[in-house]
Amino acid sequence: MRYKSPLSLSILDIDYFKKVNDTFGHSIGDEVMKAIADIIKANNRDTSYLFRWGGEEFVIIVTEADIEGARIHAERLRKAIEEHAFEKAGTITASFGVAQYMEGDTPDSLLKRADSALYKAKFKGRNRVEG
Repeated sequence: MRYKSPLSLSILDIDYFKKVNDTFGHSIGDEVMKAIADIIKANNRDTSYLFRWGGEEFVIIVTEADIEGARIHAERLRKAIEEHAFEKAGTITASFGVAQYMEGDTPDSLLKRADSALYKAKFKGRNRVEG
């Protein structure tokens, strides 16, 4: 790590997204994906970076944030998604897994810890932040 500043990673997965596509069609699913990306962008920190990870998952690199800061950030995003009125799909929620970079981490090991935290959030009932 070059600057000794904390760095964290969040992975979010849209809860029950397959049901959105199956119920309302893929065009509505696409609208939900775009709306969620816009919600995240509007509520994201200027120093955080959003990426589509595939399917219904996004990755956010949260710079200058330790694990607690990343949890707070993810919780703010989770609430913003939950409180948004999606025009045709109604209420949508998302689950988050967060992890902080630790000395010796590789990109894969950091992603794996965040992904494990995401699975924990899903297992514990979804629409929550774990990590």
